[in-house]
Amino acid sequence: MDITLIAIAIFIFIAIVFLALFLFKSINKQSFTAEDGSIFDTQSDLDLYQNLYDKTKPLFSSDDENASTQLILGFEKLFLSKLTGEGFPDLKTLIKYRKQFKSLSDLINA
Repeated sequence: MDITLIAIAIFIFIAIVFLALFLFKSINKQSFTAEDGSIFDTQSDLDLYQNLYDKTKPLFSSDDENASTQLILGFEKLFLSKLTGEGFPDLKTLIKYRKQFKSLSDLINA
């Protein structure tokens, strides 16, 4: 037999073994799904995400639902609209909302 044919056969065999191991590992993997469809590997990651999701959910509600309120969870509506849509085009705008960013960081890291 030719040495090239043997090398190709060994390479194909090794590739099939690794593919089988990968498929077997992914079949037995348990995953946890949050109510918004996010998938996590552990229950503790899911619980942490779900808690944060419940705390921050009002930040992402539509403007129509909260048309009468100026503050949502202590955040200005203009800050939230920039955060979720428009963005912060320059340093001046970022500095203007630095206290809001600090509050958001505290909310997420609590």
